[in-house]
Amino acid sequence: MNHKQLLGGMVLGLVLVAGVLVVTGPTWTAYAQDAGAAADKYGYEGNKSCKKCHSATYKSWEGSKHATALNTLKPGEAKEAKEKFKLDPAKDYTTDETCLKCHTVGLGHKGGYAIPDAADAKAVKEAEKLAGVGCESCHGPSEEYAKVFAEIMKSKRMYKTEELTAVGLVVPTEATCTTCHNDQSPTHDPAKKFDFEEMKKAGVHEHEALKQREG
Repeated sequence: MNHKQLLGGMVLGLVLVAGVLVVTGPTWTAYAQDAGAAADKYGYEGNKSCKKCHSATYKSWEGSKHATALNTLKPGEAKEAKEKFKLDPAKDYTTDETCLKCHTVGLGHKGGYAIPDAADAKAVKEAEKLAGVGCESCHGPSEEYAKVFAEIMKSKRMYKTEELTAVGLVVPTEATCTTCHNDQSPTHDPAKKFDFEEMKKAGVHEHEALKQREG
């Protein structure tokens, strides 16, 4: 199973519903940066780091396909899709790192998903924080920008997006999505090419207005 998998997507500036990505803010391209570079510099904190300030977004994300992306790797799950693309539906792909790169958050990076020992309840619980395609999958590791955003919310001051992108926030572009949504995915269907422009017309999670943001 190639590491370029079927799912990607999430939080500030995006709206996602029923597994489809939508960018809603008019300035999203202005702050795009390389997600890989951010992952090499900052640590992952898990989805709940974002939940503190984006509760409505988080709640809607929980019901999305992205949130349960890891489940599709389990034996017996997504059976029809696996059979269609000649994958073994009885096989457990949850320990396959090439699959986990797109079905978990931050695999192989600081604070990112670590394959747990099934017998270690603590490790399993810790891994759950980064299971699926989470907020940081597309918005970068939140180790530092979550702290800045918390201060902004507490002080109720105005801010610019650059303050957050300077410390790791990634505002997704098409390239962010096609890291996983591409022809190297084992479930890639040539007849259903990933159309980013079309994806922007629907969404996967609720978008909350950022009233303190300038511009």
